[in-house]
Amino acid sequence: METKKLLEEFVKSRENEIATVAAFGYGSGVFKQRGNDTEKSMIDTIFVVKDAKSWHKENKKRNPRDYSLSAKILLGNINFERIAGLTGVTYQTNIPFQNHKFKYGVIGEQTFLTQMESWNRFFLPGRFQKPVYPIRTTDAITKAINKNRKLALLISLITLPEEDKTIRGLFLNLCSLSYCGDIRMLFVENPNKVANIVDAEFPLLEEIYVQQNKFFTIKESGELDIDYLEVLDELYRILPPELYKYLSNLATLQQSLLHHIEEKNRIESITQPLIGIATTGPIASFQYVRRKMAKKQNR
Repeated sequence: METKKLLEEFVKSRENEIATVAAFGYGSGVFKQRGNDTEKSMIDTIFVVKDAKSWHKENKKRNPRDYSLSAKILLGNINFERIAGLTGVTYQTNIPFQNHKFKYGVIGEQTFLTQMESWNRFFLPGRFQKPVYPIRTTDAITKAINKNRKLALLISLITLPEEDKTIRGLFLNLCSLSYCGDIRMLFVENPNKVANIVDAEFPLLEEIYVQQNKFFTIKESGELDIDYLEVLDELYRILPPELYKYLSNLATLQQSLLHHIEEKNRIESITQPLIGIATTGPIASFQYVRRKMAKKQNR
């Protein structure tokens, strides 16, 4: 079965009375990446729901095998807000479905919208800066994702090294935002991951970031002609309050913005695996990390 059709079937299998507002597929199991066997990759999915705690409570009744013993204890009871509050999203992994393995994250609608628009967390916004496959969405969610992507584009343009002002250089810079500071890049992730994403998903990135772009043009030489005044003007207009302080000193703007994102990624790349151990159980978490390390070693 085609991956995207499989995704739709999986989402349908996890429907319940607690409304699923939106659902997306993403990652190497959905979009082919260089050096990665899509057929063997776990398929990543995000559910945006009205209320995450209530959704899990209902889903545990309908799909109890999705949950480890620790997840059954934590998700849906008094500890849920503490667990989910670290990055806003909880994951269940290693879920068998039609001879494939799925990993799905669940996040509340308001939390999702806030993260996309404010960058108070960067774990999910970073993933939605790259191509995703929408299974269902709403106007409000699409608008928030587009704002997140525009902000990523502006920051990537303002921090783009002078020696690599090409469209590929821009995409490399943009896709690296969600990995800078991420401790997984030291241990379990393929060091060529960003380049593999860009090279395999180049047409999709062009569709997202070039067609509706007003901040740069591509010269015949392939070099980007960036309208920095337009970029800065838009940054002043849409930059989240938490980042706005960096605009007061343009001399250190590039370094400050990247340092802020690195800190977000570093903290969340530590906390999210810990959440995973709690919500999926140590065995499933270990198997997931082992597969990641095996992929890294095979490069």
